[in-house]
Amino acid sequence: MRILYICDRLSGRGGADQHLLDVAQAAVAAGHRVAFALGSVAEGLSLPGPVHRVRALGSAVADARQLDRLGAPAAAADLLHIQNVVNPLALDRLRELGPCLVTIQDHRAFCPGPGRSLPDGSPCRQPMAAATCAACLPDAAYRQRLLELTEARRAALKGLPLIVLSAYMAEELAAAGLPGARVLPPWLTCPLPEPVAGAGYLLAGRLVAHKGLSLVAEAWAQLSPPLALRLAGLGAEAARLPQAEALGWLDRPALWAAQRASRALLFPSRWQEPFGIVAVEALAQGTPVLRTATGGSGDWAEAGVWTLPPDAAAWAEALRALEADPSRALALGRAGQAAVAARFDGARLRPSLWALYEEVSAGRLGVG
Repeated sequence: MRILYICDRLSGRGGADQHLLDVAQAAVAAGHRVAFALGSVAEGLSLPGPVHRVRALGSAVADARQLDRLGAPAAAADLLHIQNVVNPLALDRLRELGPCLVTIQDHRAFCPGPGRSLPDGSPCRQPMAAATCAACLPDAAYRQRLLELTEARRAALKGLPLIVLSAYMAEELAAAGLPGARVLPPWLTCPLPEPVAGAGYLLAGRLVAHKGLSLVAEAWAQLSPPLALRLAGLGAEAARLPQAEALGWLDRPALWAAQRASRALLFPSRWQEPFGIVAVEALAQGTPVLRTATGGSGDWAEAGVWTLPPDAAAWAEALRALEADPSRALALGRAGQAAVAARFDGARLRPSLWALYEEVSAGRLGVG
């Protein structure tokens, strides 16, 4: 099969980018021919097929620039697999060009605010509307623009086959009028080493406010003596933790090594996480995860995970307990590794994706 992967941008950083790269590389290994249509691509990033640049794909608003460039690569494909495209004009155009499948990795198709999370960090349970969105978007004119844009995205996706990474995202889409999304989580590509009780603690990913670094900073202020902390990623919120060792962005083998060497990965998100690939990879290394109960993280939190309230005192107490008892961390790590190795096994998950490709390309997939 000839597959055109379509994305807003690819940098090789972050779980969404890595997931698309894993899917494309697995498709090539399975005998498919792949190409890419991208809004932008990081210099030096190696892709397993030709790349077509289309500026409008990288836009978050209605933008028609260069959409005519999609015609030729789409005509050469049997299937268009769209990921992270939120320009409604681009989505409308793509559905005209051939059989489409869309992976939804964030909330922008059904939430104009900060990821279905209220200003106090609690989950939003209300449908999108001017009155209910005012708490997150107090400026009326700005709120109206985002509501209209989000509704245009939702309308552009209506009736298309959708993939999500977690049951949480499928439920949210159904509530927003986009039912029938297939839950197909990312598969593991990292090694499964013998677990060890590592030393120090790791935060990894984009270091931004909704990732909960303020909670970690408050917990660390309660620890005496302080514990070793490492930051793998970049973002303005790193300034909240000046005592941490800054590792910057790590490539995947280096990140897995940092996870494996840590007593635990910290996952204190304030927003409703669509999934949380970095935490699953930490569990695969035999490293336990401390998390807040948000969004799709429940899909991997049954073993090897210590779920905590968004309370700094509770986090500080859990950190003291793990620091004092390496055997507890080791037991958690072993349980987590066994659970994710079974649940996120590529040999089981990849055939489901290829079967879905066949259904969509042949026009056999019914959509709610």
